[in-house]
Amino acid sequence: MSWKYSITLSSFKNLEPVEKTLENLKYQGFDTVEVYGEPDLIDVKSISHILDSLSMDVSGISGMWGMSSSNYKSRKLVTNDSDSLLAAQDYVKKCICLCHSLGGRTFNICLFSDSPVIFDGNHKSLLQEDKRKLISALINPLRELAKYARNYDVDLLIEPLNRYSTPICTNSEDAKYIVELVEQENVGILLDTFHMNIEEDSIYDAIIKSNTMLKHVHISDNNRKMPGLAHIDFESIIAALKNIKYMKFLTFEPTVQHIDYKNEIKYGLDYLKKLSKN
Repeated sequence: MSWKYSITLSSFKNLEPVEKTLENLKYQGFDTVEVYGEPDLIDVKSISHILDSLSMDVSGISGMWGMSSSNYKSRKLVTNDSDSLLAAQDYVKKCICLCHSLGGRTFNICLFSDSPVIFDGNHKSLLQEDKRKLISALINPLRELAKYARNYDVDLLIEPLNRYSTPICTNSEDAKYIVELVEQENVGILLDTFHMNIEEDSIYDAIIKSNTMLKHVHISDNNRKMPGLAHIDFESIIAALKNIKYMKFLTFEPTVQHIDYKNEIKYGLDYLKKLSKN
């Protein structure tokens, strides 16, 4: 099966100028990238010019939701503070507009809270009932954001993160629950193999059960390197994706810590392509 491949620019954000990264990625075989969601820092005209010169496209925008974001405090959708919620919604809207401007189609939603909600300090987890209570207040805001995104032909994707990132939406069942309640055609699921390796009983089963709700996949191994450099069973992941006839992007999201990354990036891309042909 022929997949669509992309890679996150956020993986290379602090290593080198973006034009150098794009040149390297093009040379390694990538024609599409996922741009990081920092609308106030992205020069759309400049990056569009670079992409056009390399004949590269944009698959979507990666939301910068976690502690690595300088604006983390204003990007928490789970909140009782109306100003905080408005700030988070404004961030989503800016990213939707950025996505549209660059020709992308997807933006991921990750659920962080404005105060600690961990009741199980050892395992960083919440009971399902507690998750559902927190999620219930989000449904109308998410529905309105989905309607906004529809005007820009952008899909909003609920991305479960592992419990050590946020305990509110940690697995495919949590994401499905949200998508079903929001009830908007342009709202789906983004599954990330790194987080799934921690949270899912079976990555294969999680993909199968997500089925048509699955609209994007982030790929990295259990150590956040490119696939094939650790121990996740990507053969079963590919089998599951084929089973549900998934035809959208597989976007690599490795942690890159040095500028001599080209060999690892090429290895991971070739590794997944080889598995996909089997």
